[in-house]
Amino acid sequence: MAIKVLVFHALVSLLLFKTSWAGEPIVEIGDVQPKVSAYTFDGARKPLLLQTVDEIAKSFDAKNSTNLKNKVDFGKQEVLVFAWRGSGQDRIEYEVLESFPEQIRFSYHPGRTRDLRQHVKIFVVRSDVRCIVNGKIVSDLEIKQDGQWSPTKLPLVRLMEGKAVEVRVRGILTNGIIAIGGETTGTTIRFGKTTWELELQNQKTLRAAAAKLNGKPVVVSGLVRTQKGVEVGTRTILTVKSLVSGLPQEPPKDAVPERIMGKPFFKTN
Repeated sequence: MAIKVLVFHALVSLLLFKTSWAGEPIVEIGDVQPKVSAYTFDGARKPLLLQTVDEIAKSFDAKNSTNLKNKVDFGKQEVLVFAWRGSGQDRIEYEVLESFPEQIRFSYHPGRTRDLRQHVKIFVVRSDVRCIVNGKIVSDLEIKQDGQWSPTKLPLVRLMEGKAVEVRVRGILTNGIIAIGGETTGTTIRFGKTTWELELQNQKTLRAAAAKLNGKPVVVSGLVRTQKGVEVGTRTILTVKSLVSGLPQEPPKDAVPERIMGKPFFKTN
């Protein structure tokens, strides 16, 4: 009986814990650690954006994944993970701007010491909040404007108007999909709660890359458009121009980490 009472109180506490966060624009998590592979040398400027439960497992082990899942309502919230290697004096700060929905500006301040350490900052933010890191919106989706890539959020107005849009998107690739009536390209990319079909244009290099990167993070660029379907009302199809791995890029093996004036860089021997 005593055990049942304890379990009941634990569930109630967890429910109240999540509910109390629902209206907060941002909450920092301090008792969760990502996998070693999540730490990169530019992770302070390019945080991971996690929008679904499945995405957590890519960067956290089973214990930490469970801990993080219990703290997030992915119907209303998403997770930002800053995991990087840098000076022991490195720090990340943020401010919540007075607007609705709120805007949260993150800033990275590199340290000046030559010690190289791992840092992690994890934040749960409301899904409708716009997060900006060093002047750029945090998003897995970018559009090309005047020859430059700019982070953006869905929906894409031009796409909704029936126009093709040049995009670059980071997500998880799935290859070898079969649909009734063949109404699929056979390859998709999923980012957050959104899934787009990928059209590889029968190019051997793209098909080989899709087969190799099946189930893994990728970065894809090309023209995205909408198309009326038969079984599916509207299909969103991205005609691929470039398909590469989305895993963090590490420096060359012969690179030596150094710091000058607090700015991390590498020189090769």
